Order: sequence, then structure tokens, then C-alpha cells
Amino acid sequence: MQVDVSRIAWSYPGSYYAFSQMSAYQDEPEGLYIRTLHKDVYRSRIARFVVLHQGQVIPYREEATATSLSLYSDFGSVKLIFEGTNTIQFYGENVGLGVEFIRASHVVPAGYHQCDVNCDGQRERVRLTMLQGEMAIESPWNRDNADYVHVRCEARPTDSSFEGVFELYRDSIVWPARTYPSFAESLAGVEATFAHYLDAAPKLPEHYSDTRELAAYVNWMSVVKPYGHIQRPTMYASKNGMSGIWSWDHCFHAMAVAEQDPKLAWHQWMTLFDHQDAFGALPDTISDGYIIRSYVKPPIHGFALQWMMTHTDGITKDMLAEAYSPLSKWTHFWLKYRDSDDDGIPEYHNGNDSGWDNSTIFYDGIPLESPDLSTYLIIQMETLAKIAHQLGKVEEGRQWTQQADQLLANMLEHFIVGGVLRAKRSGSHEVVDSKSLIMFIPLLLGERLPKSIRDRMIEELQVEGAFLTKYGLSSERLDSDRYEEDGYWRGPIWAPPMFILSHALREIGDITFSRELARRFCDLVALSGMAENFQAGTGKPLRDPGIVWTSSVFLLLGSKYL
Repeated sequence: MQVDVSRIAWSYPGSYYAFSQMSAYQDEPEGLYIRTLHKDVYRSRIARFVVLHQGQVIPYREEATATSLSLYSDFGSVKLIFEGTNTIQFYGENVGLGVEFIRASHVVPAGYHQCDVNCDGQRERVRLTMLQGEMAIESPWNRDNADYVHVRCEARPTDSSFEGVFELYRDSIVWPARTYPSFAESLAGVEATFAHYLDAAPKLPEHYSDTRELAAYVNWMSVVKPYGHIQRPTMYASKNGMSGIWSWDHCFHAMAVAEQDPKLAWHQWMTLFDHQDAFGALPDTISDGYIIRSYVKPPIHGFALQWMMTHTDGITKDMLAEAYSPLSKWTHFWLKYRDSDDDGIPEYHNGNDSGWDNSTIFYDGIPLESPDLSTYLIIQMETLAKIAHQLGKVEEGRQWTQQADQLLANMLEHFIVGGVLRAKRSGSHEVVDSKSLIMFIPLLLGERLPKSIRDRMIEELQVEGAFLTKYGLSSERLDSDRYEEDGYWRGPIWAPPMFILSHALREIGDITFSRELARRFCDLVALSGMAENFQAGTGKPLRDPGIVWTSSVFLLLGSKYL
């Protein structure tokens, strides 16, 4: 398996640092960079790594696996590995390694084998240590700061190889001295760690083996350790541009790792609840450096928790006790604070709240009452009823069941127009004209939907060229005048609805169509990678090319539904 570092970050579990091949930007030339994922900076690129021969920068090609990043030239090579979350070791033969820092303020040498670099624009300090070989520093002083800081790491004149360590630290101005394992020892350790993770990852049909390994790598390295607002080990949405976690992505991440690592899965499900506000709302997104509360995300959390309760043995009674109160508050938030016309039907205030940011159901305005939101809340209340009974809260369980039944009755009365489900504007109850796939999410309700409604929805999904393409389900019907090939939620294929609808069909009993949707999406990922979304007609990857909910849904569909 190869990792294309121009598309998917090369990183390590727990780390807030990643390597990527980057294009030129302002005074930062094209090249391979180590980047910080911390969010309190105005520059994320810390340093560019180059290969040297006789003191000159030479061309090279990158080859990355889950555990190492190799830079090959015509004269020799350099290999990089993560020894830990903040430590990168390197080993070179017959060439040198150049580290060109981006706007570092100064460097302080410590003999011929070590130096400390202050990268104030990135809020990072870096220590470079040679374990074998020597370094040379270029850093002309310009009255109050360095013009630039370049460090060359090379073999001694009598040797052909060198070995060193690149360490990052930001919480102290002093980094204590330590000893280091050899490069070979560290490489063996990281290879064993990933091999163990891969062995425990969900199993898929054999012809997906390379894609399974890449998906497992993306999930493995996506984790960041607790820091700042991140209070538990958390799988970021991406270690490319979307470095943070959104308040529905984490549910798919949790489901994907639930069997292999129940403790990590639980951290994923709970991580946004660590920042629940006094009214029960979850933030839209968090990172180590910020919390955004401008929007929320849909209440898919009850569905995800119920899925994990059903499909794994890792959800304990203690976990359910921890989840019950915050999940109850999250449900009450929607019922109490998102029903401005007080008609018993919850509403979205913005497309971003639905997760389908620019779906055409929001084309003519907000607030909007949409049947997908009621569907999620019905399932969430049913989940709370089950948890309440397991915790001995029998009366509360009965009340949750009653509320779920009442919302279902309200939903069916409110949204069925002309034999189909239709979204409506809150207040006026004006019917919304839309051909968005979001209108099919209520299939999660299965037999609780009238059979005529259910059958009509499935029949429409099965029509090739309507929503269905060879790659999966378009987020907007292909014949819609609002369809856009790269229109975010107005056309491209996305992982979440592919999982939700494949799951819904399987629960209804339509195993054949469920498997077909799962197969089409898994084939798409095998063809086009772990992109944020995909062009419906061609399968072309779009937007962020290394998104963790895509790798997670690939593993879920391939293992559970194929």
C-alpha cells in the first residue's frame, strides 16, 4: 500500500503534526512540508524537507507507507518515521537532508550535533539532533531576527549514512535531554504497531485488501491526543485541511472502530458531548484551539449509539449511564428550542444544522421543517427508551416511547403530501420544492412508514439515472435543475447517506439493493480514494481527498453489508 502525500497526510496516531506535499503559497515554495495541526497559529507549514547532494537541492520522489516516508534520488535516499507523536527520526544514505524553516525567528546551535529553532509563527519550537553524522546551519542575522534558518544534516566525510531526530515542543521553552532508540528499532516498533491495528480492523472481501489497508491507515493516523479543547483521544475529520471534528462525523468514526477498539469508539461518540452547552446543544465543530457554536449538526447520535449497541459487545452499562443524561439534553434541545411555530415538528435554522449544508431543501429559505430531522429524533428517543429500561428508569423509558410515538404520528400527518414526504417552511408550512436525497433518510424508520410511501421511495432510488449512478447515490436527483457536478450537497456522492440508506434498506429486508449500494460505494472508494465527496457521474474525487468518515463508511459497508 502506498500513501500519496499530495492527497493524504502522512502522520501518526496522537500527533498534531503531518507531512504533505504542498503547492507554492506566498513565500512558501512547492515541496514536502511538515505542518502543525494546532489551531492557534497564523502559519501551519513549519519546515520544508529537501534532499541534498554536494550541498545542492536535487530532485527526488516520495514513497510513503503507513509507517515510513522515503525520499529517493538518483544518488541516495532519506527515510523518515514517527518515533512518537512529537518526534520524527530520519536516516539517510549517500545524500543529505535539508530542513528549511518557514519564517523561524532564530536558531541556537549546541555543538555540531544539535540545535534549537524558534518557529514563532507556528507556535512551535524544534530541536534537531544528530545521532550519527553532522549538521550545518545557515542563518544570517538581520538586526533583530534571522533572515532564514536552514539546517543541513549529512554523513561525516568518512561515512555514507547519517541518522537524526526532529522533535517538536510548544508547552515549554526548555526540552529535557533524552536518549533515543536507533532508527531501526523505531521502525520495527511502528511497523508492529500498525500491523496490530490493521489485523484488528474490519475484514472486507479480498479484492478490497489494498483499499482496506489505506482506509485503516487513514483512521489509524487520524487520532489526536487530548490537548486544549480536545479532552480525549479523538479522530479528526482529516489531517489535511479539515483538521477538527464535526458534530456528526464523530458518530461514523465511532461505529467504524467499535468492534476493534470499544474504548476508542466510546471516546469518539462522547467527544462533542464534552462541550454540550447549558441548553443541551452540541457545538458545530471543535479543535484543540477553538469551539464553534454558530451551528449545530443533526441528532444522529441516538442512531449511532443504537447501532453500536446492536452490532457490537463493547457498549457497557457504565457507558450507557454516562451517555443517558447528555443524550437526553441533546434531544430536549431540538424539541424545546427548535420549534419556533410550536407545532410539534422540530426545525433546522440553517442548512449547516442538517449536515447537508447547501441542500436544495434550503433553497427558498429557513427555518425549515424536514422529515429527516424528525426521523433522527424518533430513533434517538427510542434509543433513550432502551437505555432507560437497562438503567432501571422504567417510567422515563415509557415517557421516551410515548414521545417517539407522538413525533412519528405528527411527522406522518405533517409531511405526507400527495403520497410522498415533503419538507415545509416552518410557520407558513409552505411545501418545499426539492429533489434532494435528504428526503429519503426517513427510510430509517422502516415499517413505521406507510408501505406505499416506503415502496415508492425505494422504487425511485432504484431507477438508474435518477439518483442512482454506477458509483452510488447522488445527493441531488440528476435531472434536477439545481443539480451541480461539484455542488457539495447538490449532486456529489457522500459517504453518510450511502451508509444510512444501505443500512435502512437492509433493516427493511431489501438485502439485494442494500448490498448493491454498499458494493457501488466500496468500488468507488477503491477507484477514487478517501475523498470528502465524489462526482456522481464520473466518480471523480472532490474536495478534501483524505476524509475519515469516507474511510470509516468504506470499512463499515464492506465489512457489515457485503
